[in-house]
Amino acid sequence: MRFRQMPRLSGSAPLGLRTAGVDHRANQAKFRQDLLNGLYTGAGIALFFAFWWLTASQLPRSRLVTPLEAGQDLWANFVYSPRLGVFGLGSVGYGTLLLYTVSNVVTGMIAGGAVGILIGIASARLTLLRLVVNPIVLVLGTVPVLVAAPLFLLWFGVVPFTQVLLVAFYSAVMMVLFSQRAAENMNPIYERWALTFGAGLTDRVRHILIPGTVPEIIGGLRITLASAWGLEIFAEILGAPSGIGQAIKALTNISNVPGLLACVIIVAATAILTDILLVVLARRITGWV
Repeated sequence: MRFRQMPRLSGSAPLGLRTAGVDHRANQAKFRQDLLNGLYTGAGIALFFAFWWLTASQLPRSRLVTPLEAGQDLWANFVYSPRLGVFGLGSVGYGTLLLYTVSNVVTGMIAGGAVGILIGIASARLTLLRLVVNPIVLVLGTVPVLVAAPLFLLWFGVVPFTQVLLVAFYSAVMMVLFSQRAAENMNPIYERWALTFGAGLTDRVRHILIPGTVPEIIGGLRITLASAWGLEIFAEILGAPSGIGQAIKALTNISNVPGLLACVIIVAATAILTDILLVVLARRITGWV
């Protein structure tokens, strides 16, 4: 027995082909949007450097130099800078000092951020803990770093631990606030569902609160990370055995404008890079969002 194949309706296509076509168009649209965003970003960077160059051409060199001069200074002193040895920093360059700064920022952020997130999430659900934590956070959060940093130097001395502790301290305070707000904004239906199965506080914090608040906490971490760079540099300028802040202090004493701008560029570029890495890591962690 032979069967005749039914004629295909005009304009119709197998489901697999239609799905592939939709995915292809979606990928093309995403590629065009990413390309457009990249062009906008490039245009913004070009506009910034053009404005910098124009401003530098109108001011004396003792006030501002061109991006080219700052880049040349960065290239010449990245590995080794003889002038920094005069100020007791040893045979180092901007790169070596930057490694010291980066290690302090990362260590302080990890330690302080972890403590702040745990306390913030737990205090959002434990009324007694929140009554104890909130006044402390309010007082410590309002103390300006200009006041706290000299006290930390007085108490702990000019050692790397002082800068790490200062970054960790303020990171913990900020992350307590961000984590509390993230836990408050979370829909309570998930915890109620867990309670019906007898989940305790530890299980709810571990399996519901922390995963559910991660996307909002990541935003707080980005803000805290940006503040941590400023805190670390400021603490190093006040007093530190090493760090890019000490280079800024030394170059300020000799009014070296190209060197100062080179240090600012390298700190800004590193801060942007760490923020991008945090965003990439967050997208992998929060892939369900």
